[in-house]
Amino acid sequence: MASRFDESRLDDERALASIDVRLRALAESGARVRRESHDAEAATAEAIARDKMASRPRAVIAAGPDSRLLRAVLEPWCPVPFVARPGPALPGWAGSLDWVVMLAPEGSDTGSASAVAEAVRRGAQVVVACPPTSLVADHAAGRYTTILPTVTGDQLATAVVMLDYLEQVGLGPRADSESVATAPDEVAMSCSPHRDPAVNPAKMLAIAPADATPIVWGGSVLAARGPSRGRVAAPLERSRRPRRRRRAPAAAARSGPAA
Repeated sequence: MASRFDESRLDDERALASIDVRLRALAESGARVRRESHDAEAATAEAIARDKMASRPRAVIAAGPDSRLLRAVLEPWCPVPFVARPGPALPGWAGSLDWVVMLAPEGSDTGSASAVAEAVRRGAQVVVACPPTSLVADHAAGRYTTILPTVTGDQLATAVVMLDYLEQVGLGPRADSESVATAPDEVAMSCSPHRDPAVNPAKMLAIAPADATPIVWGGSVLAARGPSRGRVAAPLERSRRPRRRRRAPAAAARSGPAA
């Protein structure tokens, strides 16, 4: 017999305390974005000044597990062809005329380390956002490598550091770190576990699909990556709940073929 959703747990102090660590980590997202942005600003100023003078690459290749996150943001803006490769292998044509960029928040993924090592071997311009003392950083060492140092291990904060760099070298849109940091701050306040469900968007969202089949719908290029790549649908799959994933027609038309 299928279990029913018990909405009383949304106000149960004991139930909320059991996931306090996870909720606090989410609530601190804005603080991590600010920390990474502030720390990277001074550390990468010299690299940005140097790379601004470099020739425009033939293509930009985002490598590693978070490559499609970069693709969702940069694909509509990048002035050169943009390719996402989440696996450890680079396209066969990638070489000295191209840039390879990577997010490695933890810096410990062996596949990411293999990809950047291959990029260095081929003479590509490599830009990696990762902890400066990590497996990925060690494998990325090379003459044409730029390390954007990160410390929090946070995917969003690491992405903001990379996007800010790419904007300043003319390969991406403006990345306003303060605006990005403010957004999760506002969500953390409006969705506090201590707020009543009647005025809490998160609790209302939890209650709404309790006895229905959720449809995860992406209405833009960025939002379409959620349902199509499982960033939103995956938690529903793990809960063994039926769900449907859809992309809005306009978003599907703009998002291009899957990498």
